[in-house]
Amino acid sequence: MARPRRFGQTTGWGLGASLLVALVLVAVAVAAVLTTRAASDARVMERSVDLLEVEQLGRAFSDKVSLANSALLAGGRSLSQDTALPRQRFLDTTERLRERLTDPRDRVLVDAVWRAEQEHEAALRALRSPGSPGSFDEEQEGTRARLAQAHARVREAQAQLEARVQAQLRADSQAAVEADQRELVLLLLASLLGLGVAAALAWVLHRRLHPLKREALASANRFQALVEGVRDYALVLLDARGRVASWNPGAERIKGWSEAEILGRPASTFYTSEEAAAGHAERDLSRALKDGRLRSEGWRQRKDGSRFWAEVALTALRDEDGAPQGYAVVTRDITEQRRSERMQELLAEAGRVFHQSLDPDLTVAELARLLVPEVADGCILYLLTPAGELRPRAVTHVRPEREESLWESLRRFPPRVGMPPAIWSVMRSGRSRLDENVTIGDLADSAESPEHRVLIERIGIGSSLVVPLRAGSQTLGVFVLMTARGHRSFTQTDRVLVEELAGRAALALDNTRLLREAREAVELIAVTAHDLGNPLQALQLLLNKVQRAQASGQEEGVRQGLVAAHGQAQRLGQLLHDLLDLSRLSSGKRLLDAAPMDLGELAREVVDRFAESAAQAGCELTLEVEGGQVGQWDRIRLDRVVTNLISNALKFGRGHPVWVRVSALDAEHARLTVRDEGVGIAPEAQRRVFERFERELSAKAEAGYGLGLYIVRQLVEAHGGTIRLESVPGQGATFTVDLPRTPALVDGAVEPVMLQ
Repeated sequence: MARPRRFGQTTGWGLGASLLVALVLVAVAVAAVLTTRAASDARVMERSVDLLEVEQLGRAFSDKVSLANSALLAGGRSLSQDTALPRQRFLDTTERLRERLTDPRDRVLVDAVWRAEQEHEAALRALRSPGSPGSFDEEQEGTRARLAQAHARVREAQAQLEARVQAQLRADSQAAVEADQRELVLLLLASLLGLGVAAALAWVLHRRLHPLKREALASANRFQALVEGVRDYALVLLDARGRVASWNPGAERIKGWSEAEILGRPASTFYTSEEAAAGHAERDLSRALKDGRLRSEGWRQRKDGSRFWAEVALTALRDEDGAPQGYAVVTRDITEQRRSERMQELLAEAGRVFHQSLDPDLTVAELARLLVPEVADGCILYLLTPAGELRPRAVTHVRPEREESLWESLRRFPPRVGMPPAIWSVMRSGRSRLDENVTIGDLADSAESPEHRVLIERIGIGSSLVVPLRAGSQTLGVFVLMTARGHRSFTQTDRVLVEELAGRAALALDNTRLLREAREAVELIAVTAHDLGNPLQALQLLLNKVQRAQASGQEEGVRQGLVAAHGQAQRLGQLLHDLLDLSRLSSGKRLLDAAPMDLGELAREVVDRFAESAAQAGCELTLEVEGGQVGQWDRIRLDRVVTNLISNALKFGRGHPVWVRVSALDAEHARLTVRDEGVGIAPEAQRRVFERFERELSAKAEAGYGLGLYIVRQLVEAHGGTIRLESVPGQGATFTVDLPRTPALVDGAVEPVMLQ
């Protein structure tokens, strides 16, 4: 019994050992399958990276060609500088391909691409350099032909290289599939052979597959090092649900999240809040799953909320059965490239729109909105008013809450003369100002109060650019551009491009002003010819009547004719004064000559001057003056204001009392009131009486020339004041003028501003 027992024990040990060897054999076979699959996948991934590098080679050459064309159109002076960066990328990519592609035929193709690019660069430099005067056209034509041939050779060589790499990728992929099939057969055979070939198979696996495993691991390690060494691309793997499964250092640099923070989060995290809410991330994954690969460009969002323009390649990953396994996402930040291209488009678009727009003021405001987010995170457009004050015309920001903070700051603390200092400094000098890093001290200098400073800090300004809208010697307004703290800073390139846009915008505004003035001048000539003719003709008729009365000895007729002729001469003189004022206002060359004066004394002088005219009109002219109404005003211009208002009141209030009152509105303002009890002005006409050539016709008053009240409004606003009308038809009209005692135009902090 002992021997059977020992035999059984030996058999059991043998069977156990055989089973163990078989299990080891199967395990080794499985490990071999997995190892070989990893090696195949690594080779496929390496070929994919090769293909990516070849595509990057083509993009770098395309970028160089695009920038070279732009530089040649601009004269070619900055050709080398503009094309230096994309050409360097091209050369760096060529060197990497030489190192990666070990096959001599591949290197021949890489060298062909490099040589074709060298020919292209030489042709570019020859095209920029002028030839002899007599052969300029012929040499330029030949150079352009060589440039086109070199361009075609680069494209052809790059296409051949890309086709070869794609063929190798397909071959490696097919080889990987075939290897999987062969290994499956091997695994089945190993299972069937069992104990008899377990040792042999173990030895074969150990001798044959172990080196392959080492090679696969080395290849995987090299690929991992390559992925982690890529800094200009974000390489991300998503699982089948679209959640982050792998994250390289380039992704952390571009997007801001660390690997621990982002793993497991959905792909919609990288989209803007608007696109994420609209389901763009899910739609992109669906399209990639359907088509295999999706290439797109658009705004993406970083961890800190800032946005960048991204070029994204989204590839669906499947297993051998075609089941979705996940997605590979390659992202590149092309914000600077996009900004440069967009700025060129904006320059072209602005030139076209400014020449076609009927309302350049609205077009300039639209330009402020176009600058965000292409150039800046936020923008404020200020335009200069005729009173020399800056008024915000457009406000926009990429983040709605910060745009609301901007509006709140401007509403509660409207810009005044001299504040903020940086903006008024640009207004005075006409030169733009770039602050790459806005400090807390800069914000404190711009704030009028601690509360104002809190509002400014809430906006989070990190960099600012203030650019004037300058046309000739006049500054019409400013663009204030800003970026959020922690984002990119403005560069000199941004400064040059925005200055170009601002110059075109200012030119469009000035051209429109000149066109409007030209049309008004033609209209003025027509109206003047007509209005001067009427009193001249009446004056001639009256003088003829006086001559006839004098010849017949009718002294009363002579006296009446002279009185009427004197009235017509006064009308003619009034019209000439109005036309002279209108000419000075329209020319923009007349400056206010402000000096201390008493508004009550001026009103008394004008009322005394109209005493006789008031008596002839049957009006009782009453003056009420509150003493001490002294301010810094232009006496001659305010004389025209008071004169035109009283003349208008006597004309439309004929036969009724007229009151003139000078009083204090408050410590900073004086008020002039002229009231009559005449025919009044209809409500629909009250909105037009202050416009040029607008006349209020009445059965009880002769028609005017439509200039007096327009000139009054212009002169009052030039002093920084306001004028308003209150009237009820049949009950008269009241004109109220409020004047600041120290107008903005004569404030010591600001230079005098021309009347517009």
